[in-house]
Amino acid sequence: MLLDLDTLQSTLGSRIRALPELPLRPAQAATFHSHRATPNHAFVAMAGGSRHGIEFAEEALARGAPFIISDRPHPKALLVDDARAALLDLGRSARALLTGPVVGVTGSAGKTTAKALLAAALDAHVSPGNLNTPVALACTLIDAAANPRRPLVLELGIDAPGDMAQLTALTQPTDALLTLIAPAHLSALGDLAGVAREKGALLSAAPGQRFAAQGAFDQLPSALQALTQRYRVTLNDGWPNEAHHGHAETGPGGSELRFCHRGVRRTVKLPGYGRALAESALGALLLCDALGVDLDLAIERITAASLEGQRLAVRRYGDLTLIDDSYNANPASVREALDLLRLFPKPHHAVLGSMLELGHQSTEHHLTLGRWCAEANLASLITVGEASTPLAERVRVDLHTADVAALISQRPPRPSSGTLLIKGSRGIALERLVEHWGLLPGQGSQP
Repeated sequence: MLLDLDTLQSTLGSRIRALPELPLRPAQAATFHSHRATPNHAFVAMAGGSRHGIEFAEEALARGAPFIISDRPHPKALLVDDARAALLDLGRSARALLTGPVVGVTGSAGKTTAKALLAAALDAHVSPGNLNTPVALACTLIDAAANPRRPLVLELGIDAPGDMAQLTALTQPTDALLTLIAPAHLSALGDLAGVAREKGALLSAAPGQRFAAQGAFDQLPSALQALTQRYRVTLNDGWPNEAHHGHAETGPGGSELRFCHRGVRRTVKLPGYGRALAESALGALLLCDALGVDLDLAIERITAASLEGQRLAVRRYGDLTLIDDSYNANPASVREALDLLRLFPKPHHAVLGSMLELGHQSTEHHLTLGRWCAEANLASLITVGEASTPLAERVRVDLHTADVAALISQRPPRPSSGTLLIKGSRGIALERLVEHWGLLPGQGSQP
């Protein structure tokens, strides 16, 4: 999508208050992050949580941004009444140009990984990282419009009721993949039924192929179940012969998925670890097959896929194996991580940060986590965050601190052998401990 003056005027119309003082050099993409600006990116300067993007206009221009779109005046700005609304308008205009499949991926956990696997299998354009807000998706749509027939895979993340309706109205997904419905964002969504309603809205909005993992499928109302194909992955021995049923083999050496499709047995070497990864791979492959992609080619692409860091990333540092799952946490993903820890060399150590945004159920879920930790027979356990206090009171911990800064200040010794799991909600920022202990990517080795 070429963002030239004609396109901007026809799309934004009456929003425009003034044109730049200098001639406008066209852009082919848009960004609201000044550090991501390039000569191809128009910089959208809009109000943020505490500062306005116009403060970063000079940085974006220094990086080559040809012009600015903002609701604050600037000599190189296309002045509009509402910069955020203008970006969404451009995103909707770009979406109208796309003719290939647009697949929405959501779930209480695993959606970023499932998105990466599906995008690899489809050889699709993809939303970067976990940038899944309306303005981030608008930028992705504008970028994707440069090749409108190529498939597009989008991660759709929600925090509150109505979020998914807003996202699907913007992105208009043709197909959908749902990884998990589990306790998450309960502060706004209330309970598991609220999570199911919000996540299920993606399936309602997508008119084409719709797939949901068994655990998510079971939480859906019957009307949505009737529209959706389910799949599942177990850890049982042998080859599953049931349609849409896979078997995961996982351990220190890696993980693989086995499944039988249309009478043909297939084995997929996965680019990561865990049953949930295998389940996401199966969902991606089934959706690819339904969209007409050669299954063997899709398997080859998934095997070579690159996954986001800090999500069950396994690295070796001498006698110590690290499971870095520090990006985020909710009850389902913590249980998955603890189950994976059991398969790695002992002694087992864990640093667990609070699971945030669980609302009135927070204490209950942290007490349950305490029971899981007791069952795991950990050699050492550190807990971080006020919400994890009930966990620290239920099971013996070696150290409990209010936040990661307090933890680092106490200089806890790093385990020297066995396997260490580090996991916590995004707001706990346990990646700071990973860095403090010198356990960064590129400094370790693959098992």
